[in-house]
Amino acid sequence: MSKAPVTRPERVLFVHAHPDDETLSSGGTIATLLELGAHVTVLTATRGERGEMLTPELAPLLGDGARVARHRETEIAGALAALGGPDHLWLGGAGARPTDLPERRYTDSGMRWGADGRAVAADDAPADSLTAADLGEVVDDIRAAIRSTDADAVVSYADDGGYGHPDHVRVHHAARYAAKAEDRPFSMIVDPGATEADLTVDVLPVRAKVRAAVEQYRSQVTVDPVDPEDPTALSWVMPHGVRQHAPAVEAFRHAEAPAAPAPQTYAEMSAPSRVTAVVVALLLGLVAGGLGTVTHQQTLGAFPIGIVLTTLIVVGLTVGIRLLYRSRAMVAAVGIGVIAATQILSSVGGQSSPLVLANTAGYVWTFGPAVVAALVLAWPDLSGLRSGATTPRE
Repeated sequence: MSKAPVTRPERVLFVHAHPDDETLSSGGTIATLLELGAHVTVLTATRGERGEMLTPELAPLLGDGARVARHRETEIAGALAALGGPDHLWLGGAGARPTDLPERRYTDSGMRWGADGRAVAADDAPADSLTAADLGEVVDDIRAAIRSTDADAVVSYADDGGYGHPDHVRVHHAARYAAKAEDRPFSMIVDPGATEADLTVDVLPVRAKVRAAVEQYRSQVTVDPVDPEDPTALSWVMPHGVRQHAPAVEAFRHAEAPAAPAPQTYAEMSAPSRVTAVVVALLLGLVAGGLGTVTHQQTLGAFPIGIVLTTLIVVGLTVGIRLLYRSRAMVAAVGIGVIAATQILSSVGGQSSPLVLANTAGYVWTFGPAVVAALVLAWPDLSGLRSGATTPRE
């Protein structure tokens, strides 16, 4: 889960198998996030060395993995620029590889079309292909990418890879394991018309950017011309002849329900929320002070259980609030509430009040809360302890 301050732009890592996947399945969301000011990184596992070469001028490249890879590198660079310029990493390369390992390149595993129109594994996946690689190594590389980008969330395919491609399926499993290991939420790209989604993104406002990006992939798809009657319509023909239409929304399903966010710090609250927080802290102090005044003289045999428990309550309130909200104002409100409740209840009975006696427990309860509050107020900023205890960063 992301514990990043709310004032920092969201950082999202999209993990895809080949160039063009990021645009065809999530390009609208990438462009939308960038327009909203998010920091987006696209991590691509292979260079699509075994992809089709549809145009006559590119047909001679087919089968030449190195030349296809170089061409598809130019295609994805153009597509990402059209989407708004997210950062880009190659799996196994700089930023997506543990620093103690030499860089490596994963190649396209290939596929063939099954009778049902879905992709199935090829019979001749090369030894350096993504599906032939050790899953643990792929997971570690994606974990390295999560850390290097400081990603708050990871997005990739559903467990079927979208349409069955073995590289997509491998990327799903590796990205999901990596996100879980790094304690980041993982979301899956799903069909908005066929699957119940946890999140949908209206991508029509960025349709022009997506069209420009899809048009970069001339080796992979044939984009239909703009329809003058509906400029937002976007469709293309795949290598196997099937026409696909870009949906009006892109949909995602969370692998697990995201955990509750960390409490806002006092500095991140709005002015009305700060006032409310201080008032609540004051009320907590009054309650703690009232309970402490009534019970601090209690003993369990010879053990002064009353003063011990009431002191621990004051310490827990002041230290807990300082850790969670980094607020001296709220700590001061708790201290004032405790002291005020003690003084008010003590004054009810005058000098003969049986609530606060002139003994050790009475003196500790009279002065202890003020000393505790003063010590907590004097401590330096505890944000490092708060974030370090909840969000390990490497």
